[in-house]
Formats: sequence, C-alpha cells, structure tokens
Amino acid sequence: MTTTAPVFMLKGKSLTAFVDERMPLINRGELTRTEMIKDAGYVYDNGKAMYVDFYTELLNARGVVPATTRDVEDAEYNSLDQAVKDLYDSVDERLGSKWTHEEIIEFIEELDDIGITTAHEFEGSFEYDTDAYHAEREFAEEFCCEMEYNLKDSIVFAAIDWQAVWDHQLRYDHSTIQTSNGTFFFRNN
Repeated sequence: MTTTAPVFMLKGKSLTAFVDERMPLINRGELTRTEMIKDAGYVYDNGKAMYVDFYTELLNARGVVPATTRDVEDAEYNSLDQAVKDLYDSVDERLGSKWTHEEIIEFIEELDDIGITTAHEFEGSFEYDTDAYHAEREFAEEFCCEMEYNLKDSIVFAAIDWQAVWDHQLRYDHSTIQTSNGTFFFRNN
C-alpha cells in the first residue's frame, strides 16, 4: 500500500506522528518501510528511498542524539582523576601524535605495571622509543654510544654484541613496554 508522497520531506513532530501512524500498517505487513520512507518525502530523483536521511531526521525529531566515538572518549577522559589526566596528556604530547585514545589508555595501564603512575615519573624515567625489530640491541648501542662519545671510533666497536650488553647489563636498570606502536624504554628508579 503506497500513498501519494508529499512534495516536501516531513520533519520534526510531523515526521514522528507520520511514522507512529504508519507503524501498525508495517507491523501487519500492509506497508513496507521503504514505502513509508518514500511517502514521507525521502526520495532521490531516481525514485530510490533516502534511508539514511530519513532515519537521521527521525532520530533528531525524537531527540535521540547518537553518541559519537569522540563523545565516549571525552567522557572517559573526563572521568579520569587529575593525576591520570596529567599522565595521559604527557603521554599524548610526547608519543601520541598517531595514537588512538584506546592505545593511550592501554599504555597508561602498562606504565602502571612498571610503577609509573604520574606525569612527573613518566617524564623522569622515559629514555627511548623505537619501532626497530631488534629494539633492545638498538637501545643498548644508542645508550652506550651516548655514554662513551668516542666508542664508535674504537677498534672493538664492530665486535660488540649489543644484545648481550642489553641482556647482561642494561635490562636490570631499565623496563620496557612493547606495543603495536613500538618498544619504549624507561629507567628504573
């Protein structure tokens, strides 16, 4: 059963009344949702129903505002205590340019596991980050070359097993967090 479509699109209370009036017909199978949408004026020039526009307007008319991902993230951020917000902001500022909200929250949980709970502790203990496959080896080389400026000029430099340096020396003084965004090194306090 299709009725004559209005010349304009119904909106607001007119649309909700229209839908409420036609729902019994739809429930009995006497009218399809597509026919109802077209009858409400939501029709493209090619005769197809404008489903998204119709349902968006219906939700707006009923006062239903769907929560966006950003709304959920903002609510979660606002529910954090101030110390965690400061830590979140510090992580986001230093590392988070390409990170999602969920990744930052998970990283903060990982930080808590290694005893870092404040922005001050994070800033004070953060040493290095890399997305290298051999992150520990890379960190050991960088760390040692910073400590010994002329180490690269040494005759033994090429023979150093950097993974062994990490395994036998540096891992006791540092903690790591591995994520999909890389490996992060922190000095133990």
